[in-house]
Amino acid sequence: MLSVHLCVVSMALAEELFTDDITLLGGTFTSFLPEEAAIQVAAPNLPDSPLRDQQLAGFSIFHRRNGRREGLGPVFVHSGCGQCHTGNGKGLVRLDRSGKRPGSMIIKVSLRGLNDDGSPRDLPRIGEQLQPLRLRRKRFVRNRRVRRPPRIRWSGVAGEFPDGEKYRLREPRLRFRVRGIRNGDIVASLRMTPGLVGMGLLEAIPEAQILEWSDPEDLNGDGISGVPNYVPEQRSGEMKIGRFGFRGSHPTLEEQSAAAAFFDMGITSSIFPGRGLRADGDTPELSESDLEILTLYQAFAGVPDARNQGDPEVQRGKVLFQEIECSACHKMNVTTEHPTEPLLSGETIHPFTDLLLHDMGPDLADERAEFSATGSEWRTTPLWGLGHLPTVSRRKQRYLHDGRARSLQEAILWHGGEGAASRDRYKELSRSDRAALLAFLRSL
Repeated sequence: MLSVHLCVVSMALAEELFTDDITLLGGTFTSFLPEEAAIQVAAPNLPDSPLRDQQLAGFSIFHRRNGRREGLGPVFVHSGCGQCHTGNGKGLVRLDRSGKRPGSMIIKVSLRGLNDDGSPRDLPRIGEQLQPLRLRRKRFVRNRRVRRPPRIRWSGVAGEFPDGEKYRLREPRLRFRVRGIRNGDIVASLRMTPGLVGMGLLEAIPEAQILEWSDPEDLNGDGISGVPNYVPEQRSGEMKIGRFGFRGSHPTLEEQSAAAAFFDMGITSSIFPGRGLRADGDTPELSESDLEILTLYQAFAGVPDARNQGDPEVQRGKVLFQEIECSACHKMNVTTEHPTEPLLSGETIHPFTDLLLHDMGPDLADERAEFSATGSEWRTTPLWGLGHLPTVSRRKQRYLHDGRARSLQEAILWHGGEGAASRDRYKELSRSDRAALLAFLRSL
């Protein structure tokens, strides 16, 4: 059996893996503060300086509840970054239908086909994202352009491990109606709120390293052919590698922050001044200084440590993680190199991502392409912080781009396409080996 083979790891490999201590997930950015503080407070290596003061000032901008004075609306998903990213972690897998309990999930929408530059075709009077709420007399009410509020229905998918253990997965079915547009003309992509860990360090992973990991023709024959998503940087118009978002839609942390302000809250900035929902030339509602502070807040926050790395079960799980080739996409080690910020350079980090797009098969696919990303391609999600986010978010965790997975095991079992071989190797493991691998993931 495969599980027997995996237990008989060569001594040389075992020695290499067990001496590769990843406790300092973020290098000198690693924080040993309690979970919530670890990813909010300035990293311990950040000296007392105006930069540290700006990072700390970002907390209030990130976690405030915005209103008309801050530019909220006219339509939006929620009123603040921290209302979706609870404690800088994940949000609820929930859609609001009444305006009384704003959800934290978003729905990317577009007309079928792509524009000449590869971008999705915006829905008339809607844009690229469904914004189900509007502000009326200090109350959240439904956006009337959304004729039927979005709803998720879950259906079950049963399965069984080779050893007889049964499992049951769930998949979402999204329903909504937009006034004046036939449902058949709309493609949609459901997204949950991700945790925000090590964002500045992800931006500092060298482009040359990302391209070295890419293997579009699968020349090494391992069935994995990760590719970058090239997207236009809004400030310069140049095509760059997308690093942020489930499909790598934005190349910089600044742009990702501005996009979230605009599409999630309706707050304009110099990067997203309106795009048809507001008149170009309006004074940006998010000032340049606040956008800079919001970006610095995320870029220079601490990264939590990997815990219990001396535990035998965790160590065994780390070996198995590499043996079944999860690490082929979830890259464990990289050294950063930031083009403008020395503090973000030269760090040996363990983010567990290659920032590349991978075809994850038809079960995880939707019909909404984005630039070079097809509907079945998703950026490799970083795994650092997995074990901390339940405490940070103060809620049961959900996984994958649409929150369908209720456990780490379910997330693994949904892997298809380029992840199918690793998924199948996981299924072949013994129960104790599966438990060890999950223990390793929870240690991150």
